[in-house]
Amino acid sequence: WAFSLIYAVTFGGFIGLITFLPTYYYDQFGVSKVQAGQLTMLAAFMGAALRVFGGWISDRWGGVNTLNVVLITVAATLVACGLAGGALVLTTLLMILCFAALGAGNGALFRLVPRRWPLATAVAGSMIGEIGALGGCLVPNAMGLSKQYAGSYMWGFILFAGLAVVMLLML
Repeated sequence: WAFSLIYAVTFGGFIGLITFLPTYYYDQFGVSKVQAGQLTMLAAFMGAALRVFGGWISDRWGGVNTLNVVLITVAATLVACGLAGGALVLTTLLMILCFAALGAGNGALFRLVPRRWPLATAVAGSMIGEIGALGGCLVPNAMGLSKQYAGSYMWGFILFAGLAVVMLLML
């Protein structure tokens, strides 16, 4: 369960933010839908590219150490995004950094799976992936509820950052 919950933040957050970001860019910054998609693609590309780096750095530095840095980075960048308000360039740079951390976290987590379950790595990895991917539905819902009830996306970002901190403490 612990691995699944961490993966719900790293991979689920990756999926949820990719789903949410075009709407966020369009609504928050008034960019065109094409531009919103392009800005989302920048962040998504960074996250996908750094997944392998997360595994590589975990092989050298350790999966738990890497996940500590990842979760701190995710929490810090999400809080900063929530506070950035109408700063499009700053928000985009923060999102790129956040996605880089999320991608690295995906690689780092699967560094730990064969150590914990050496004889059932495939089954454990599949279950972690299945449950973790369900975390992708949390971000768009949290953001929508934040906007609806608080008039701002800030609390959605802060909630997701708080979840990353809880996973850090659990780790």
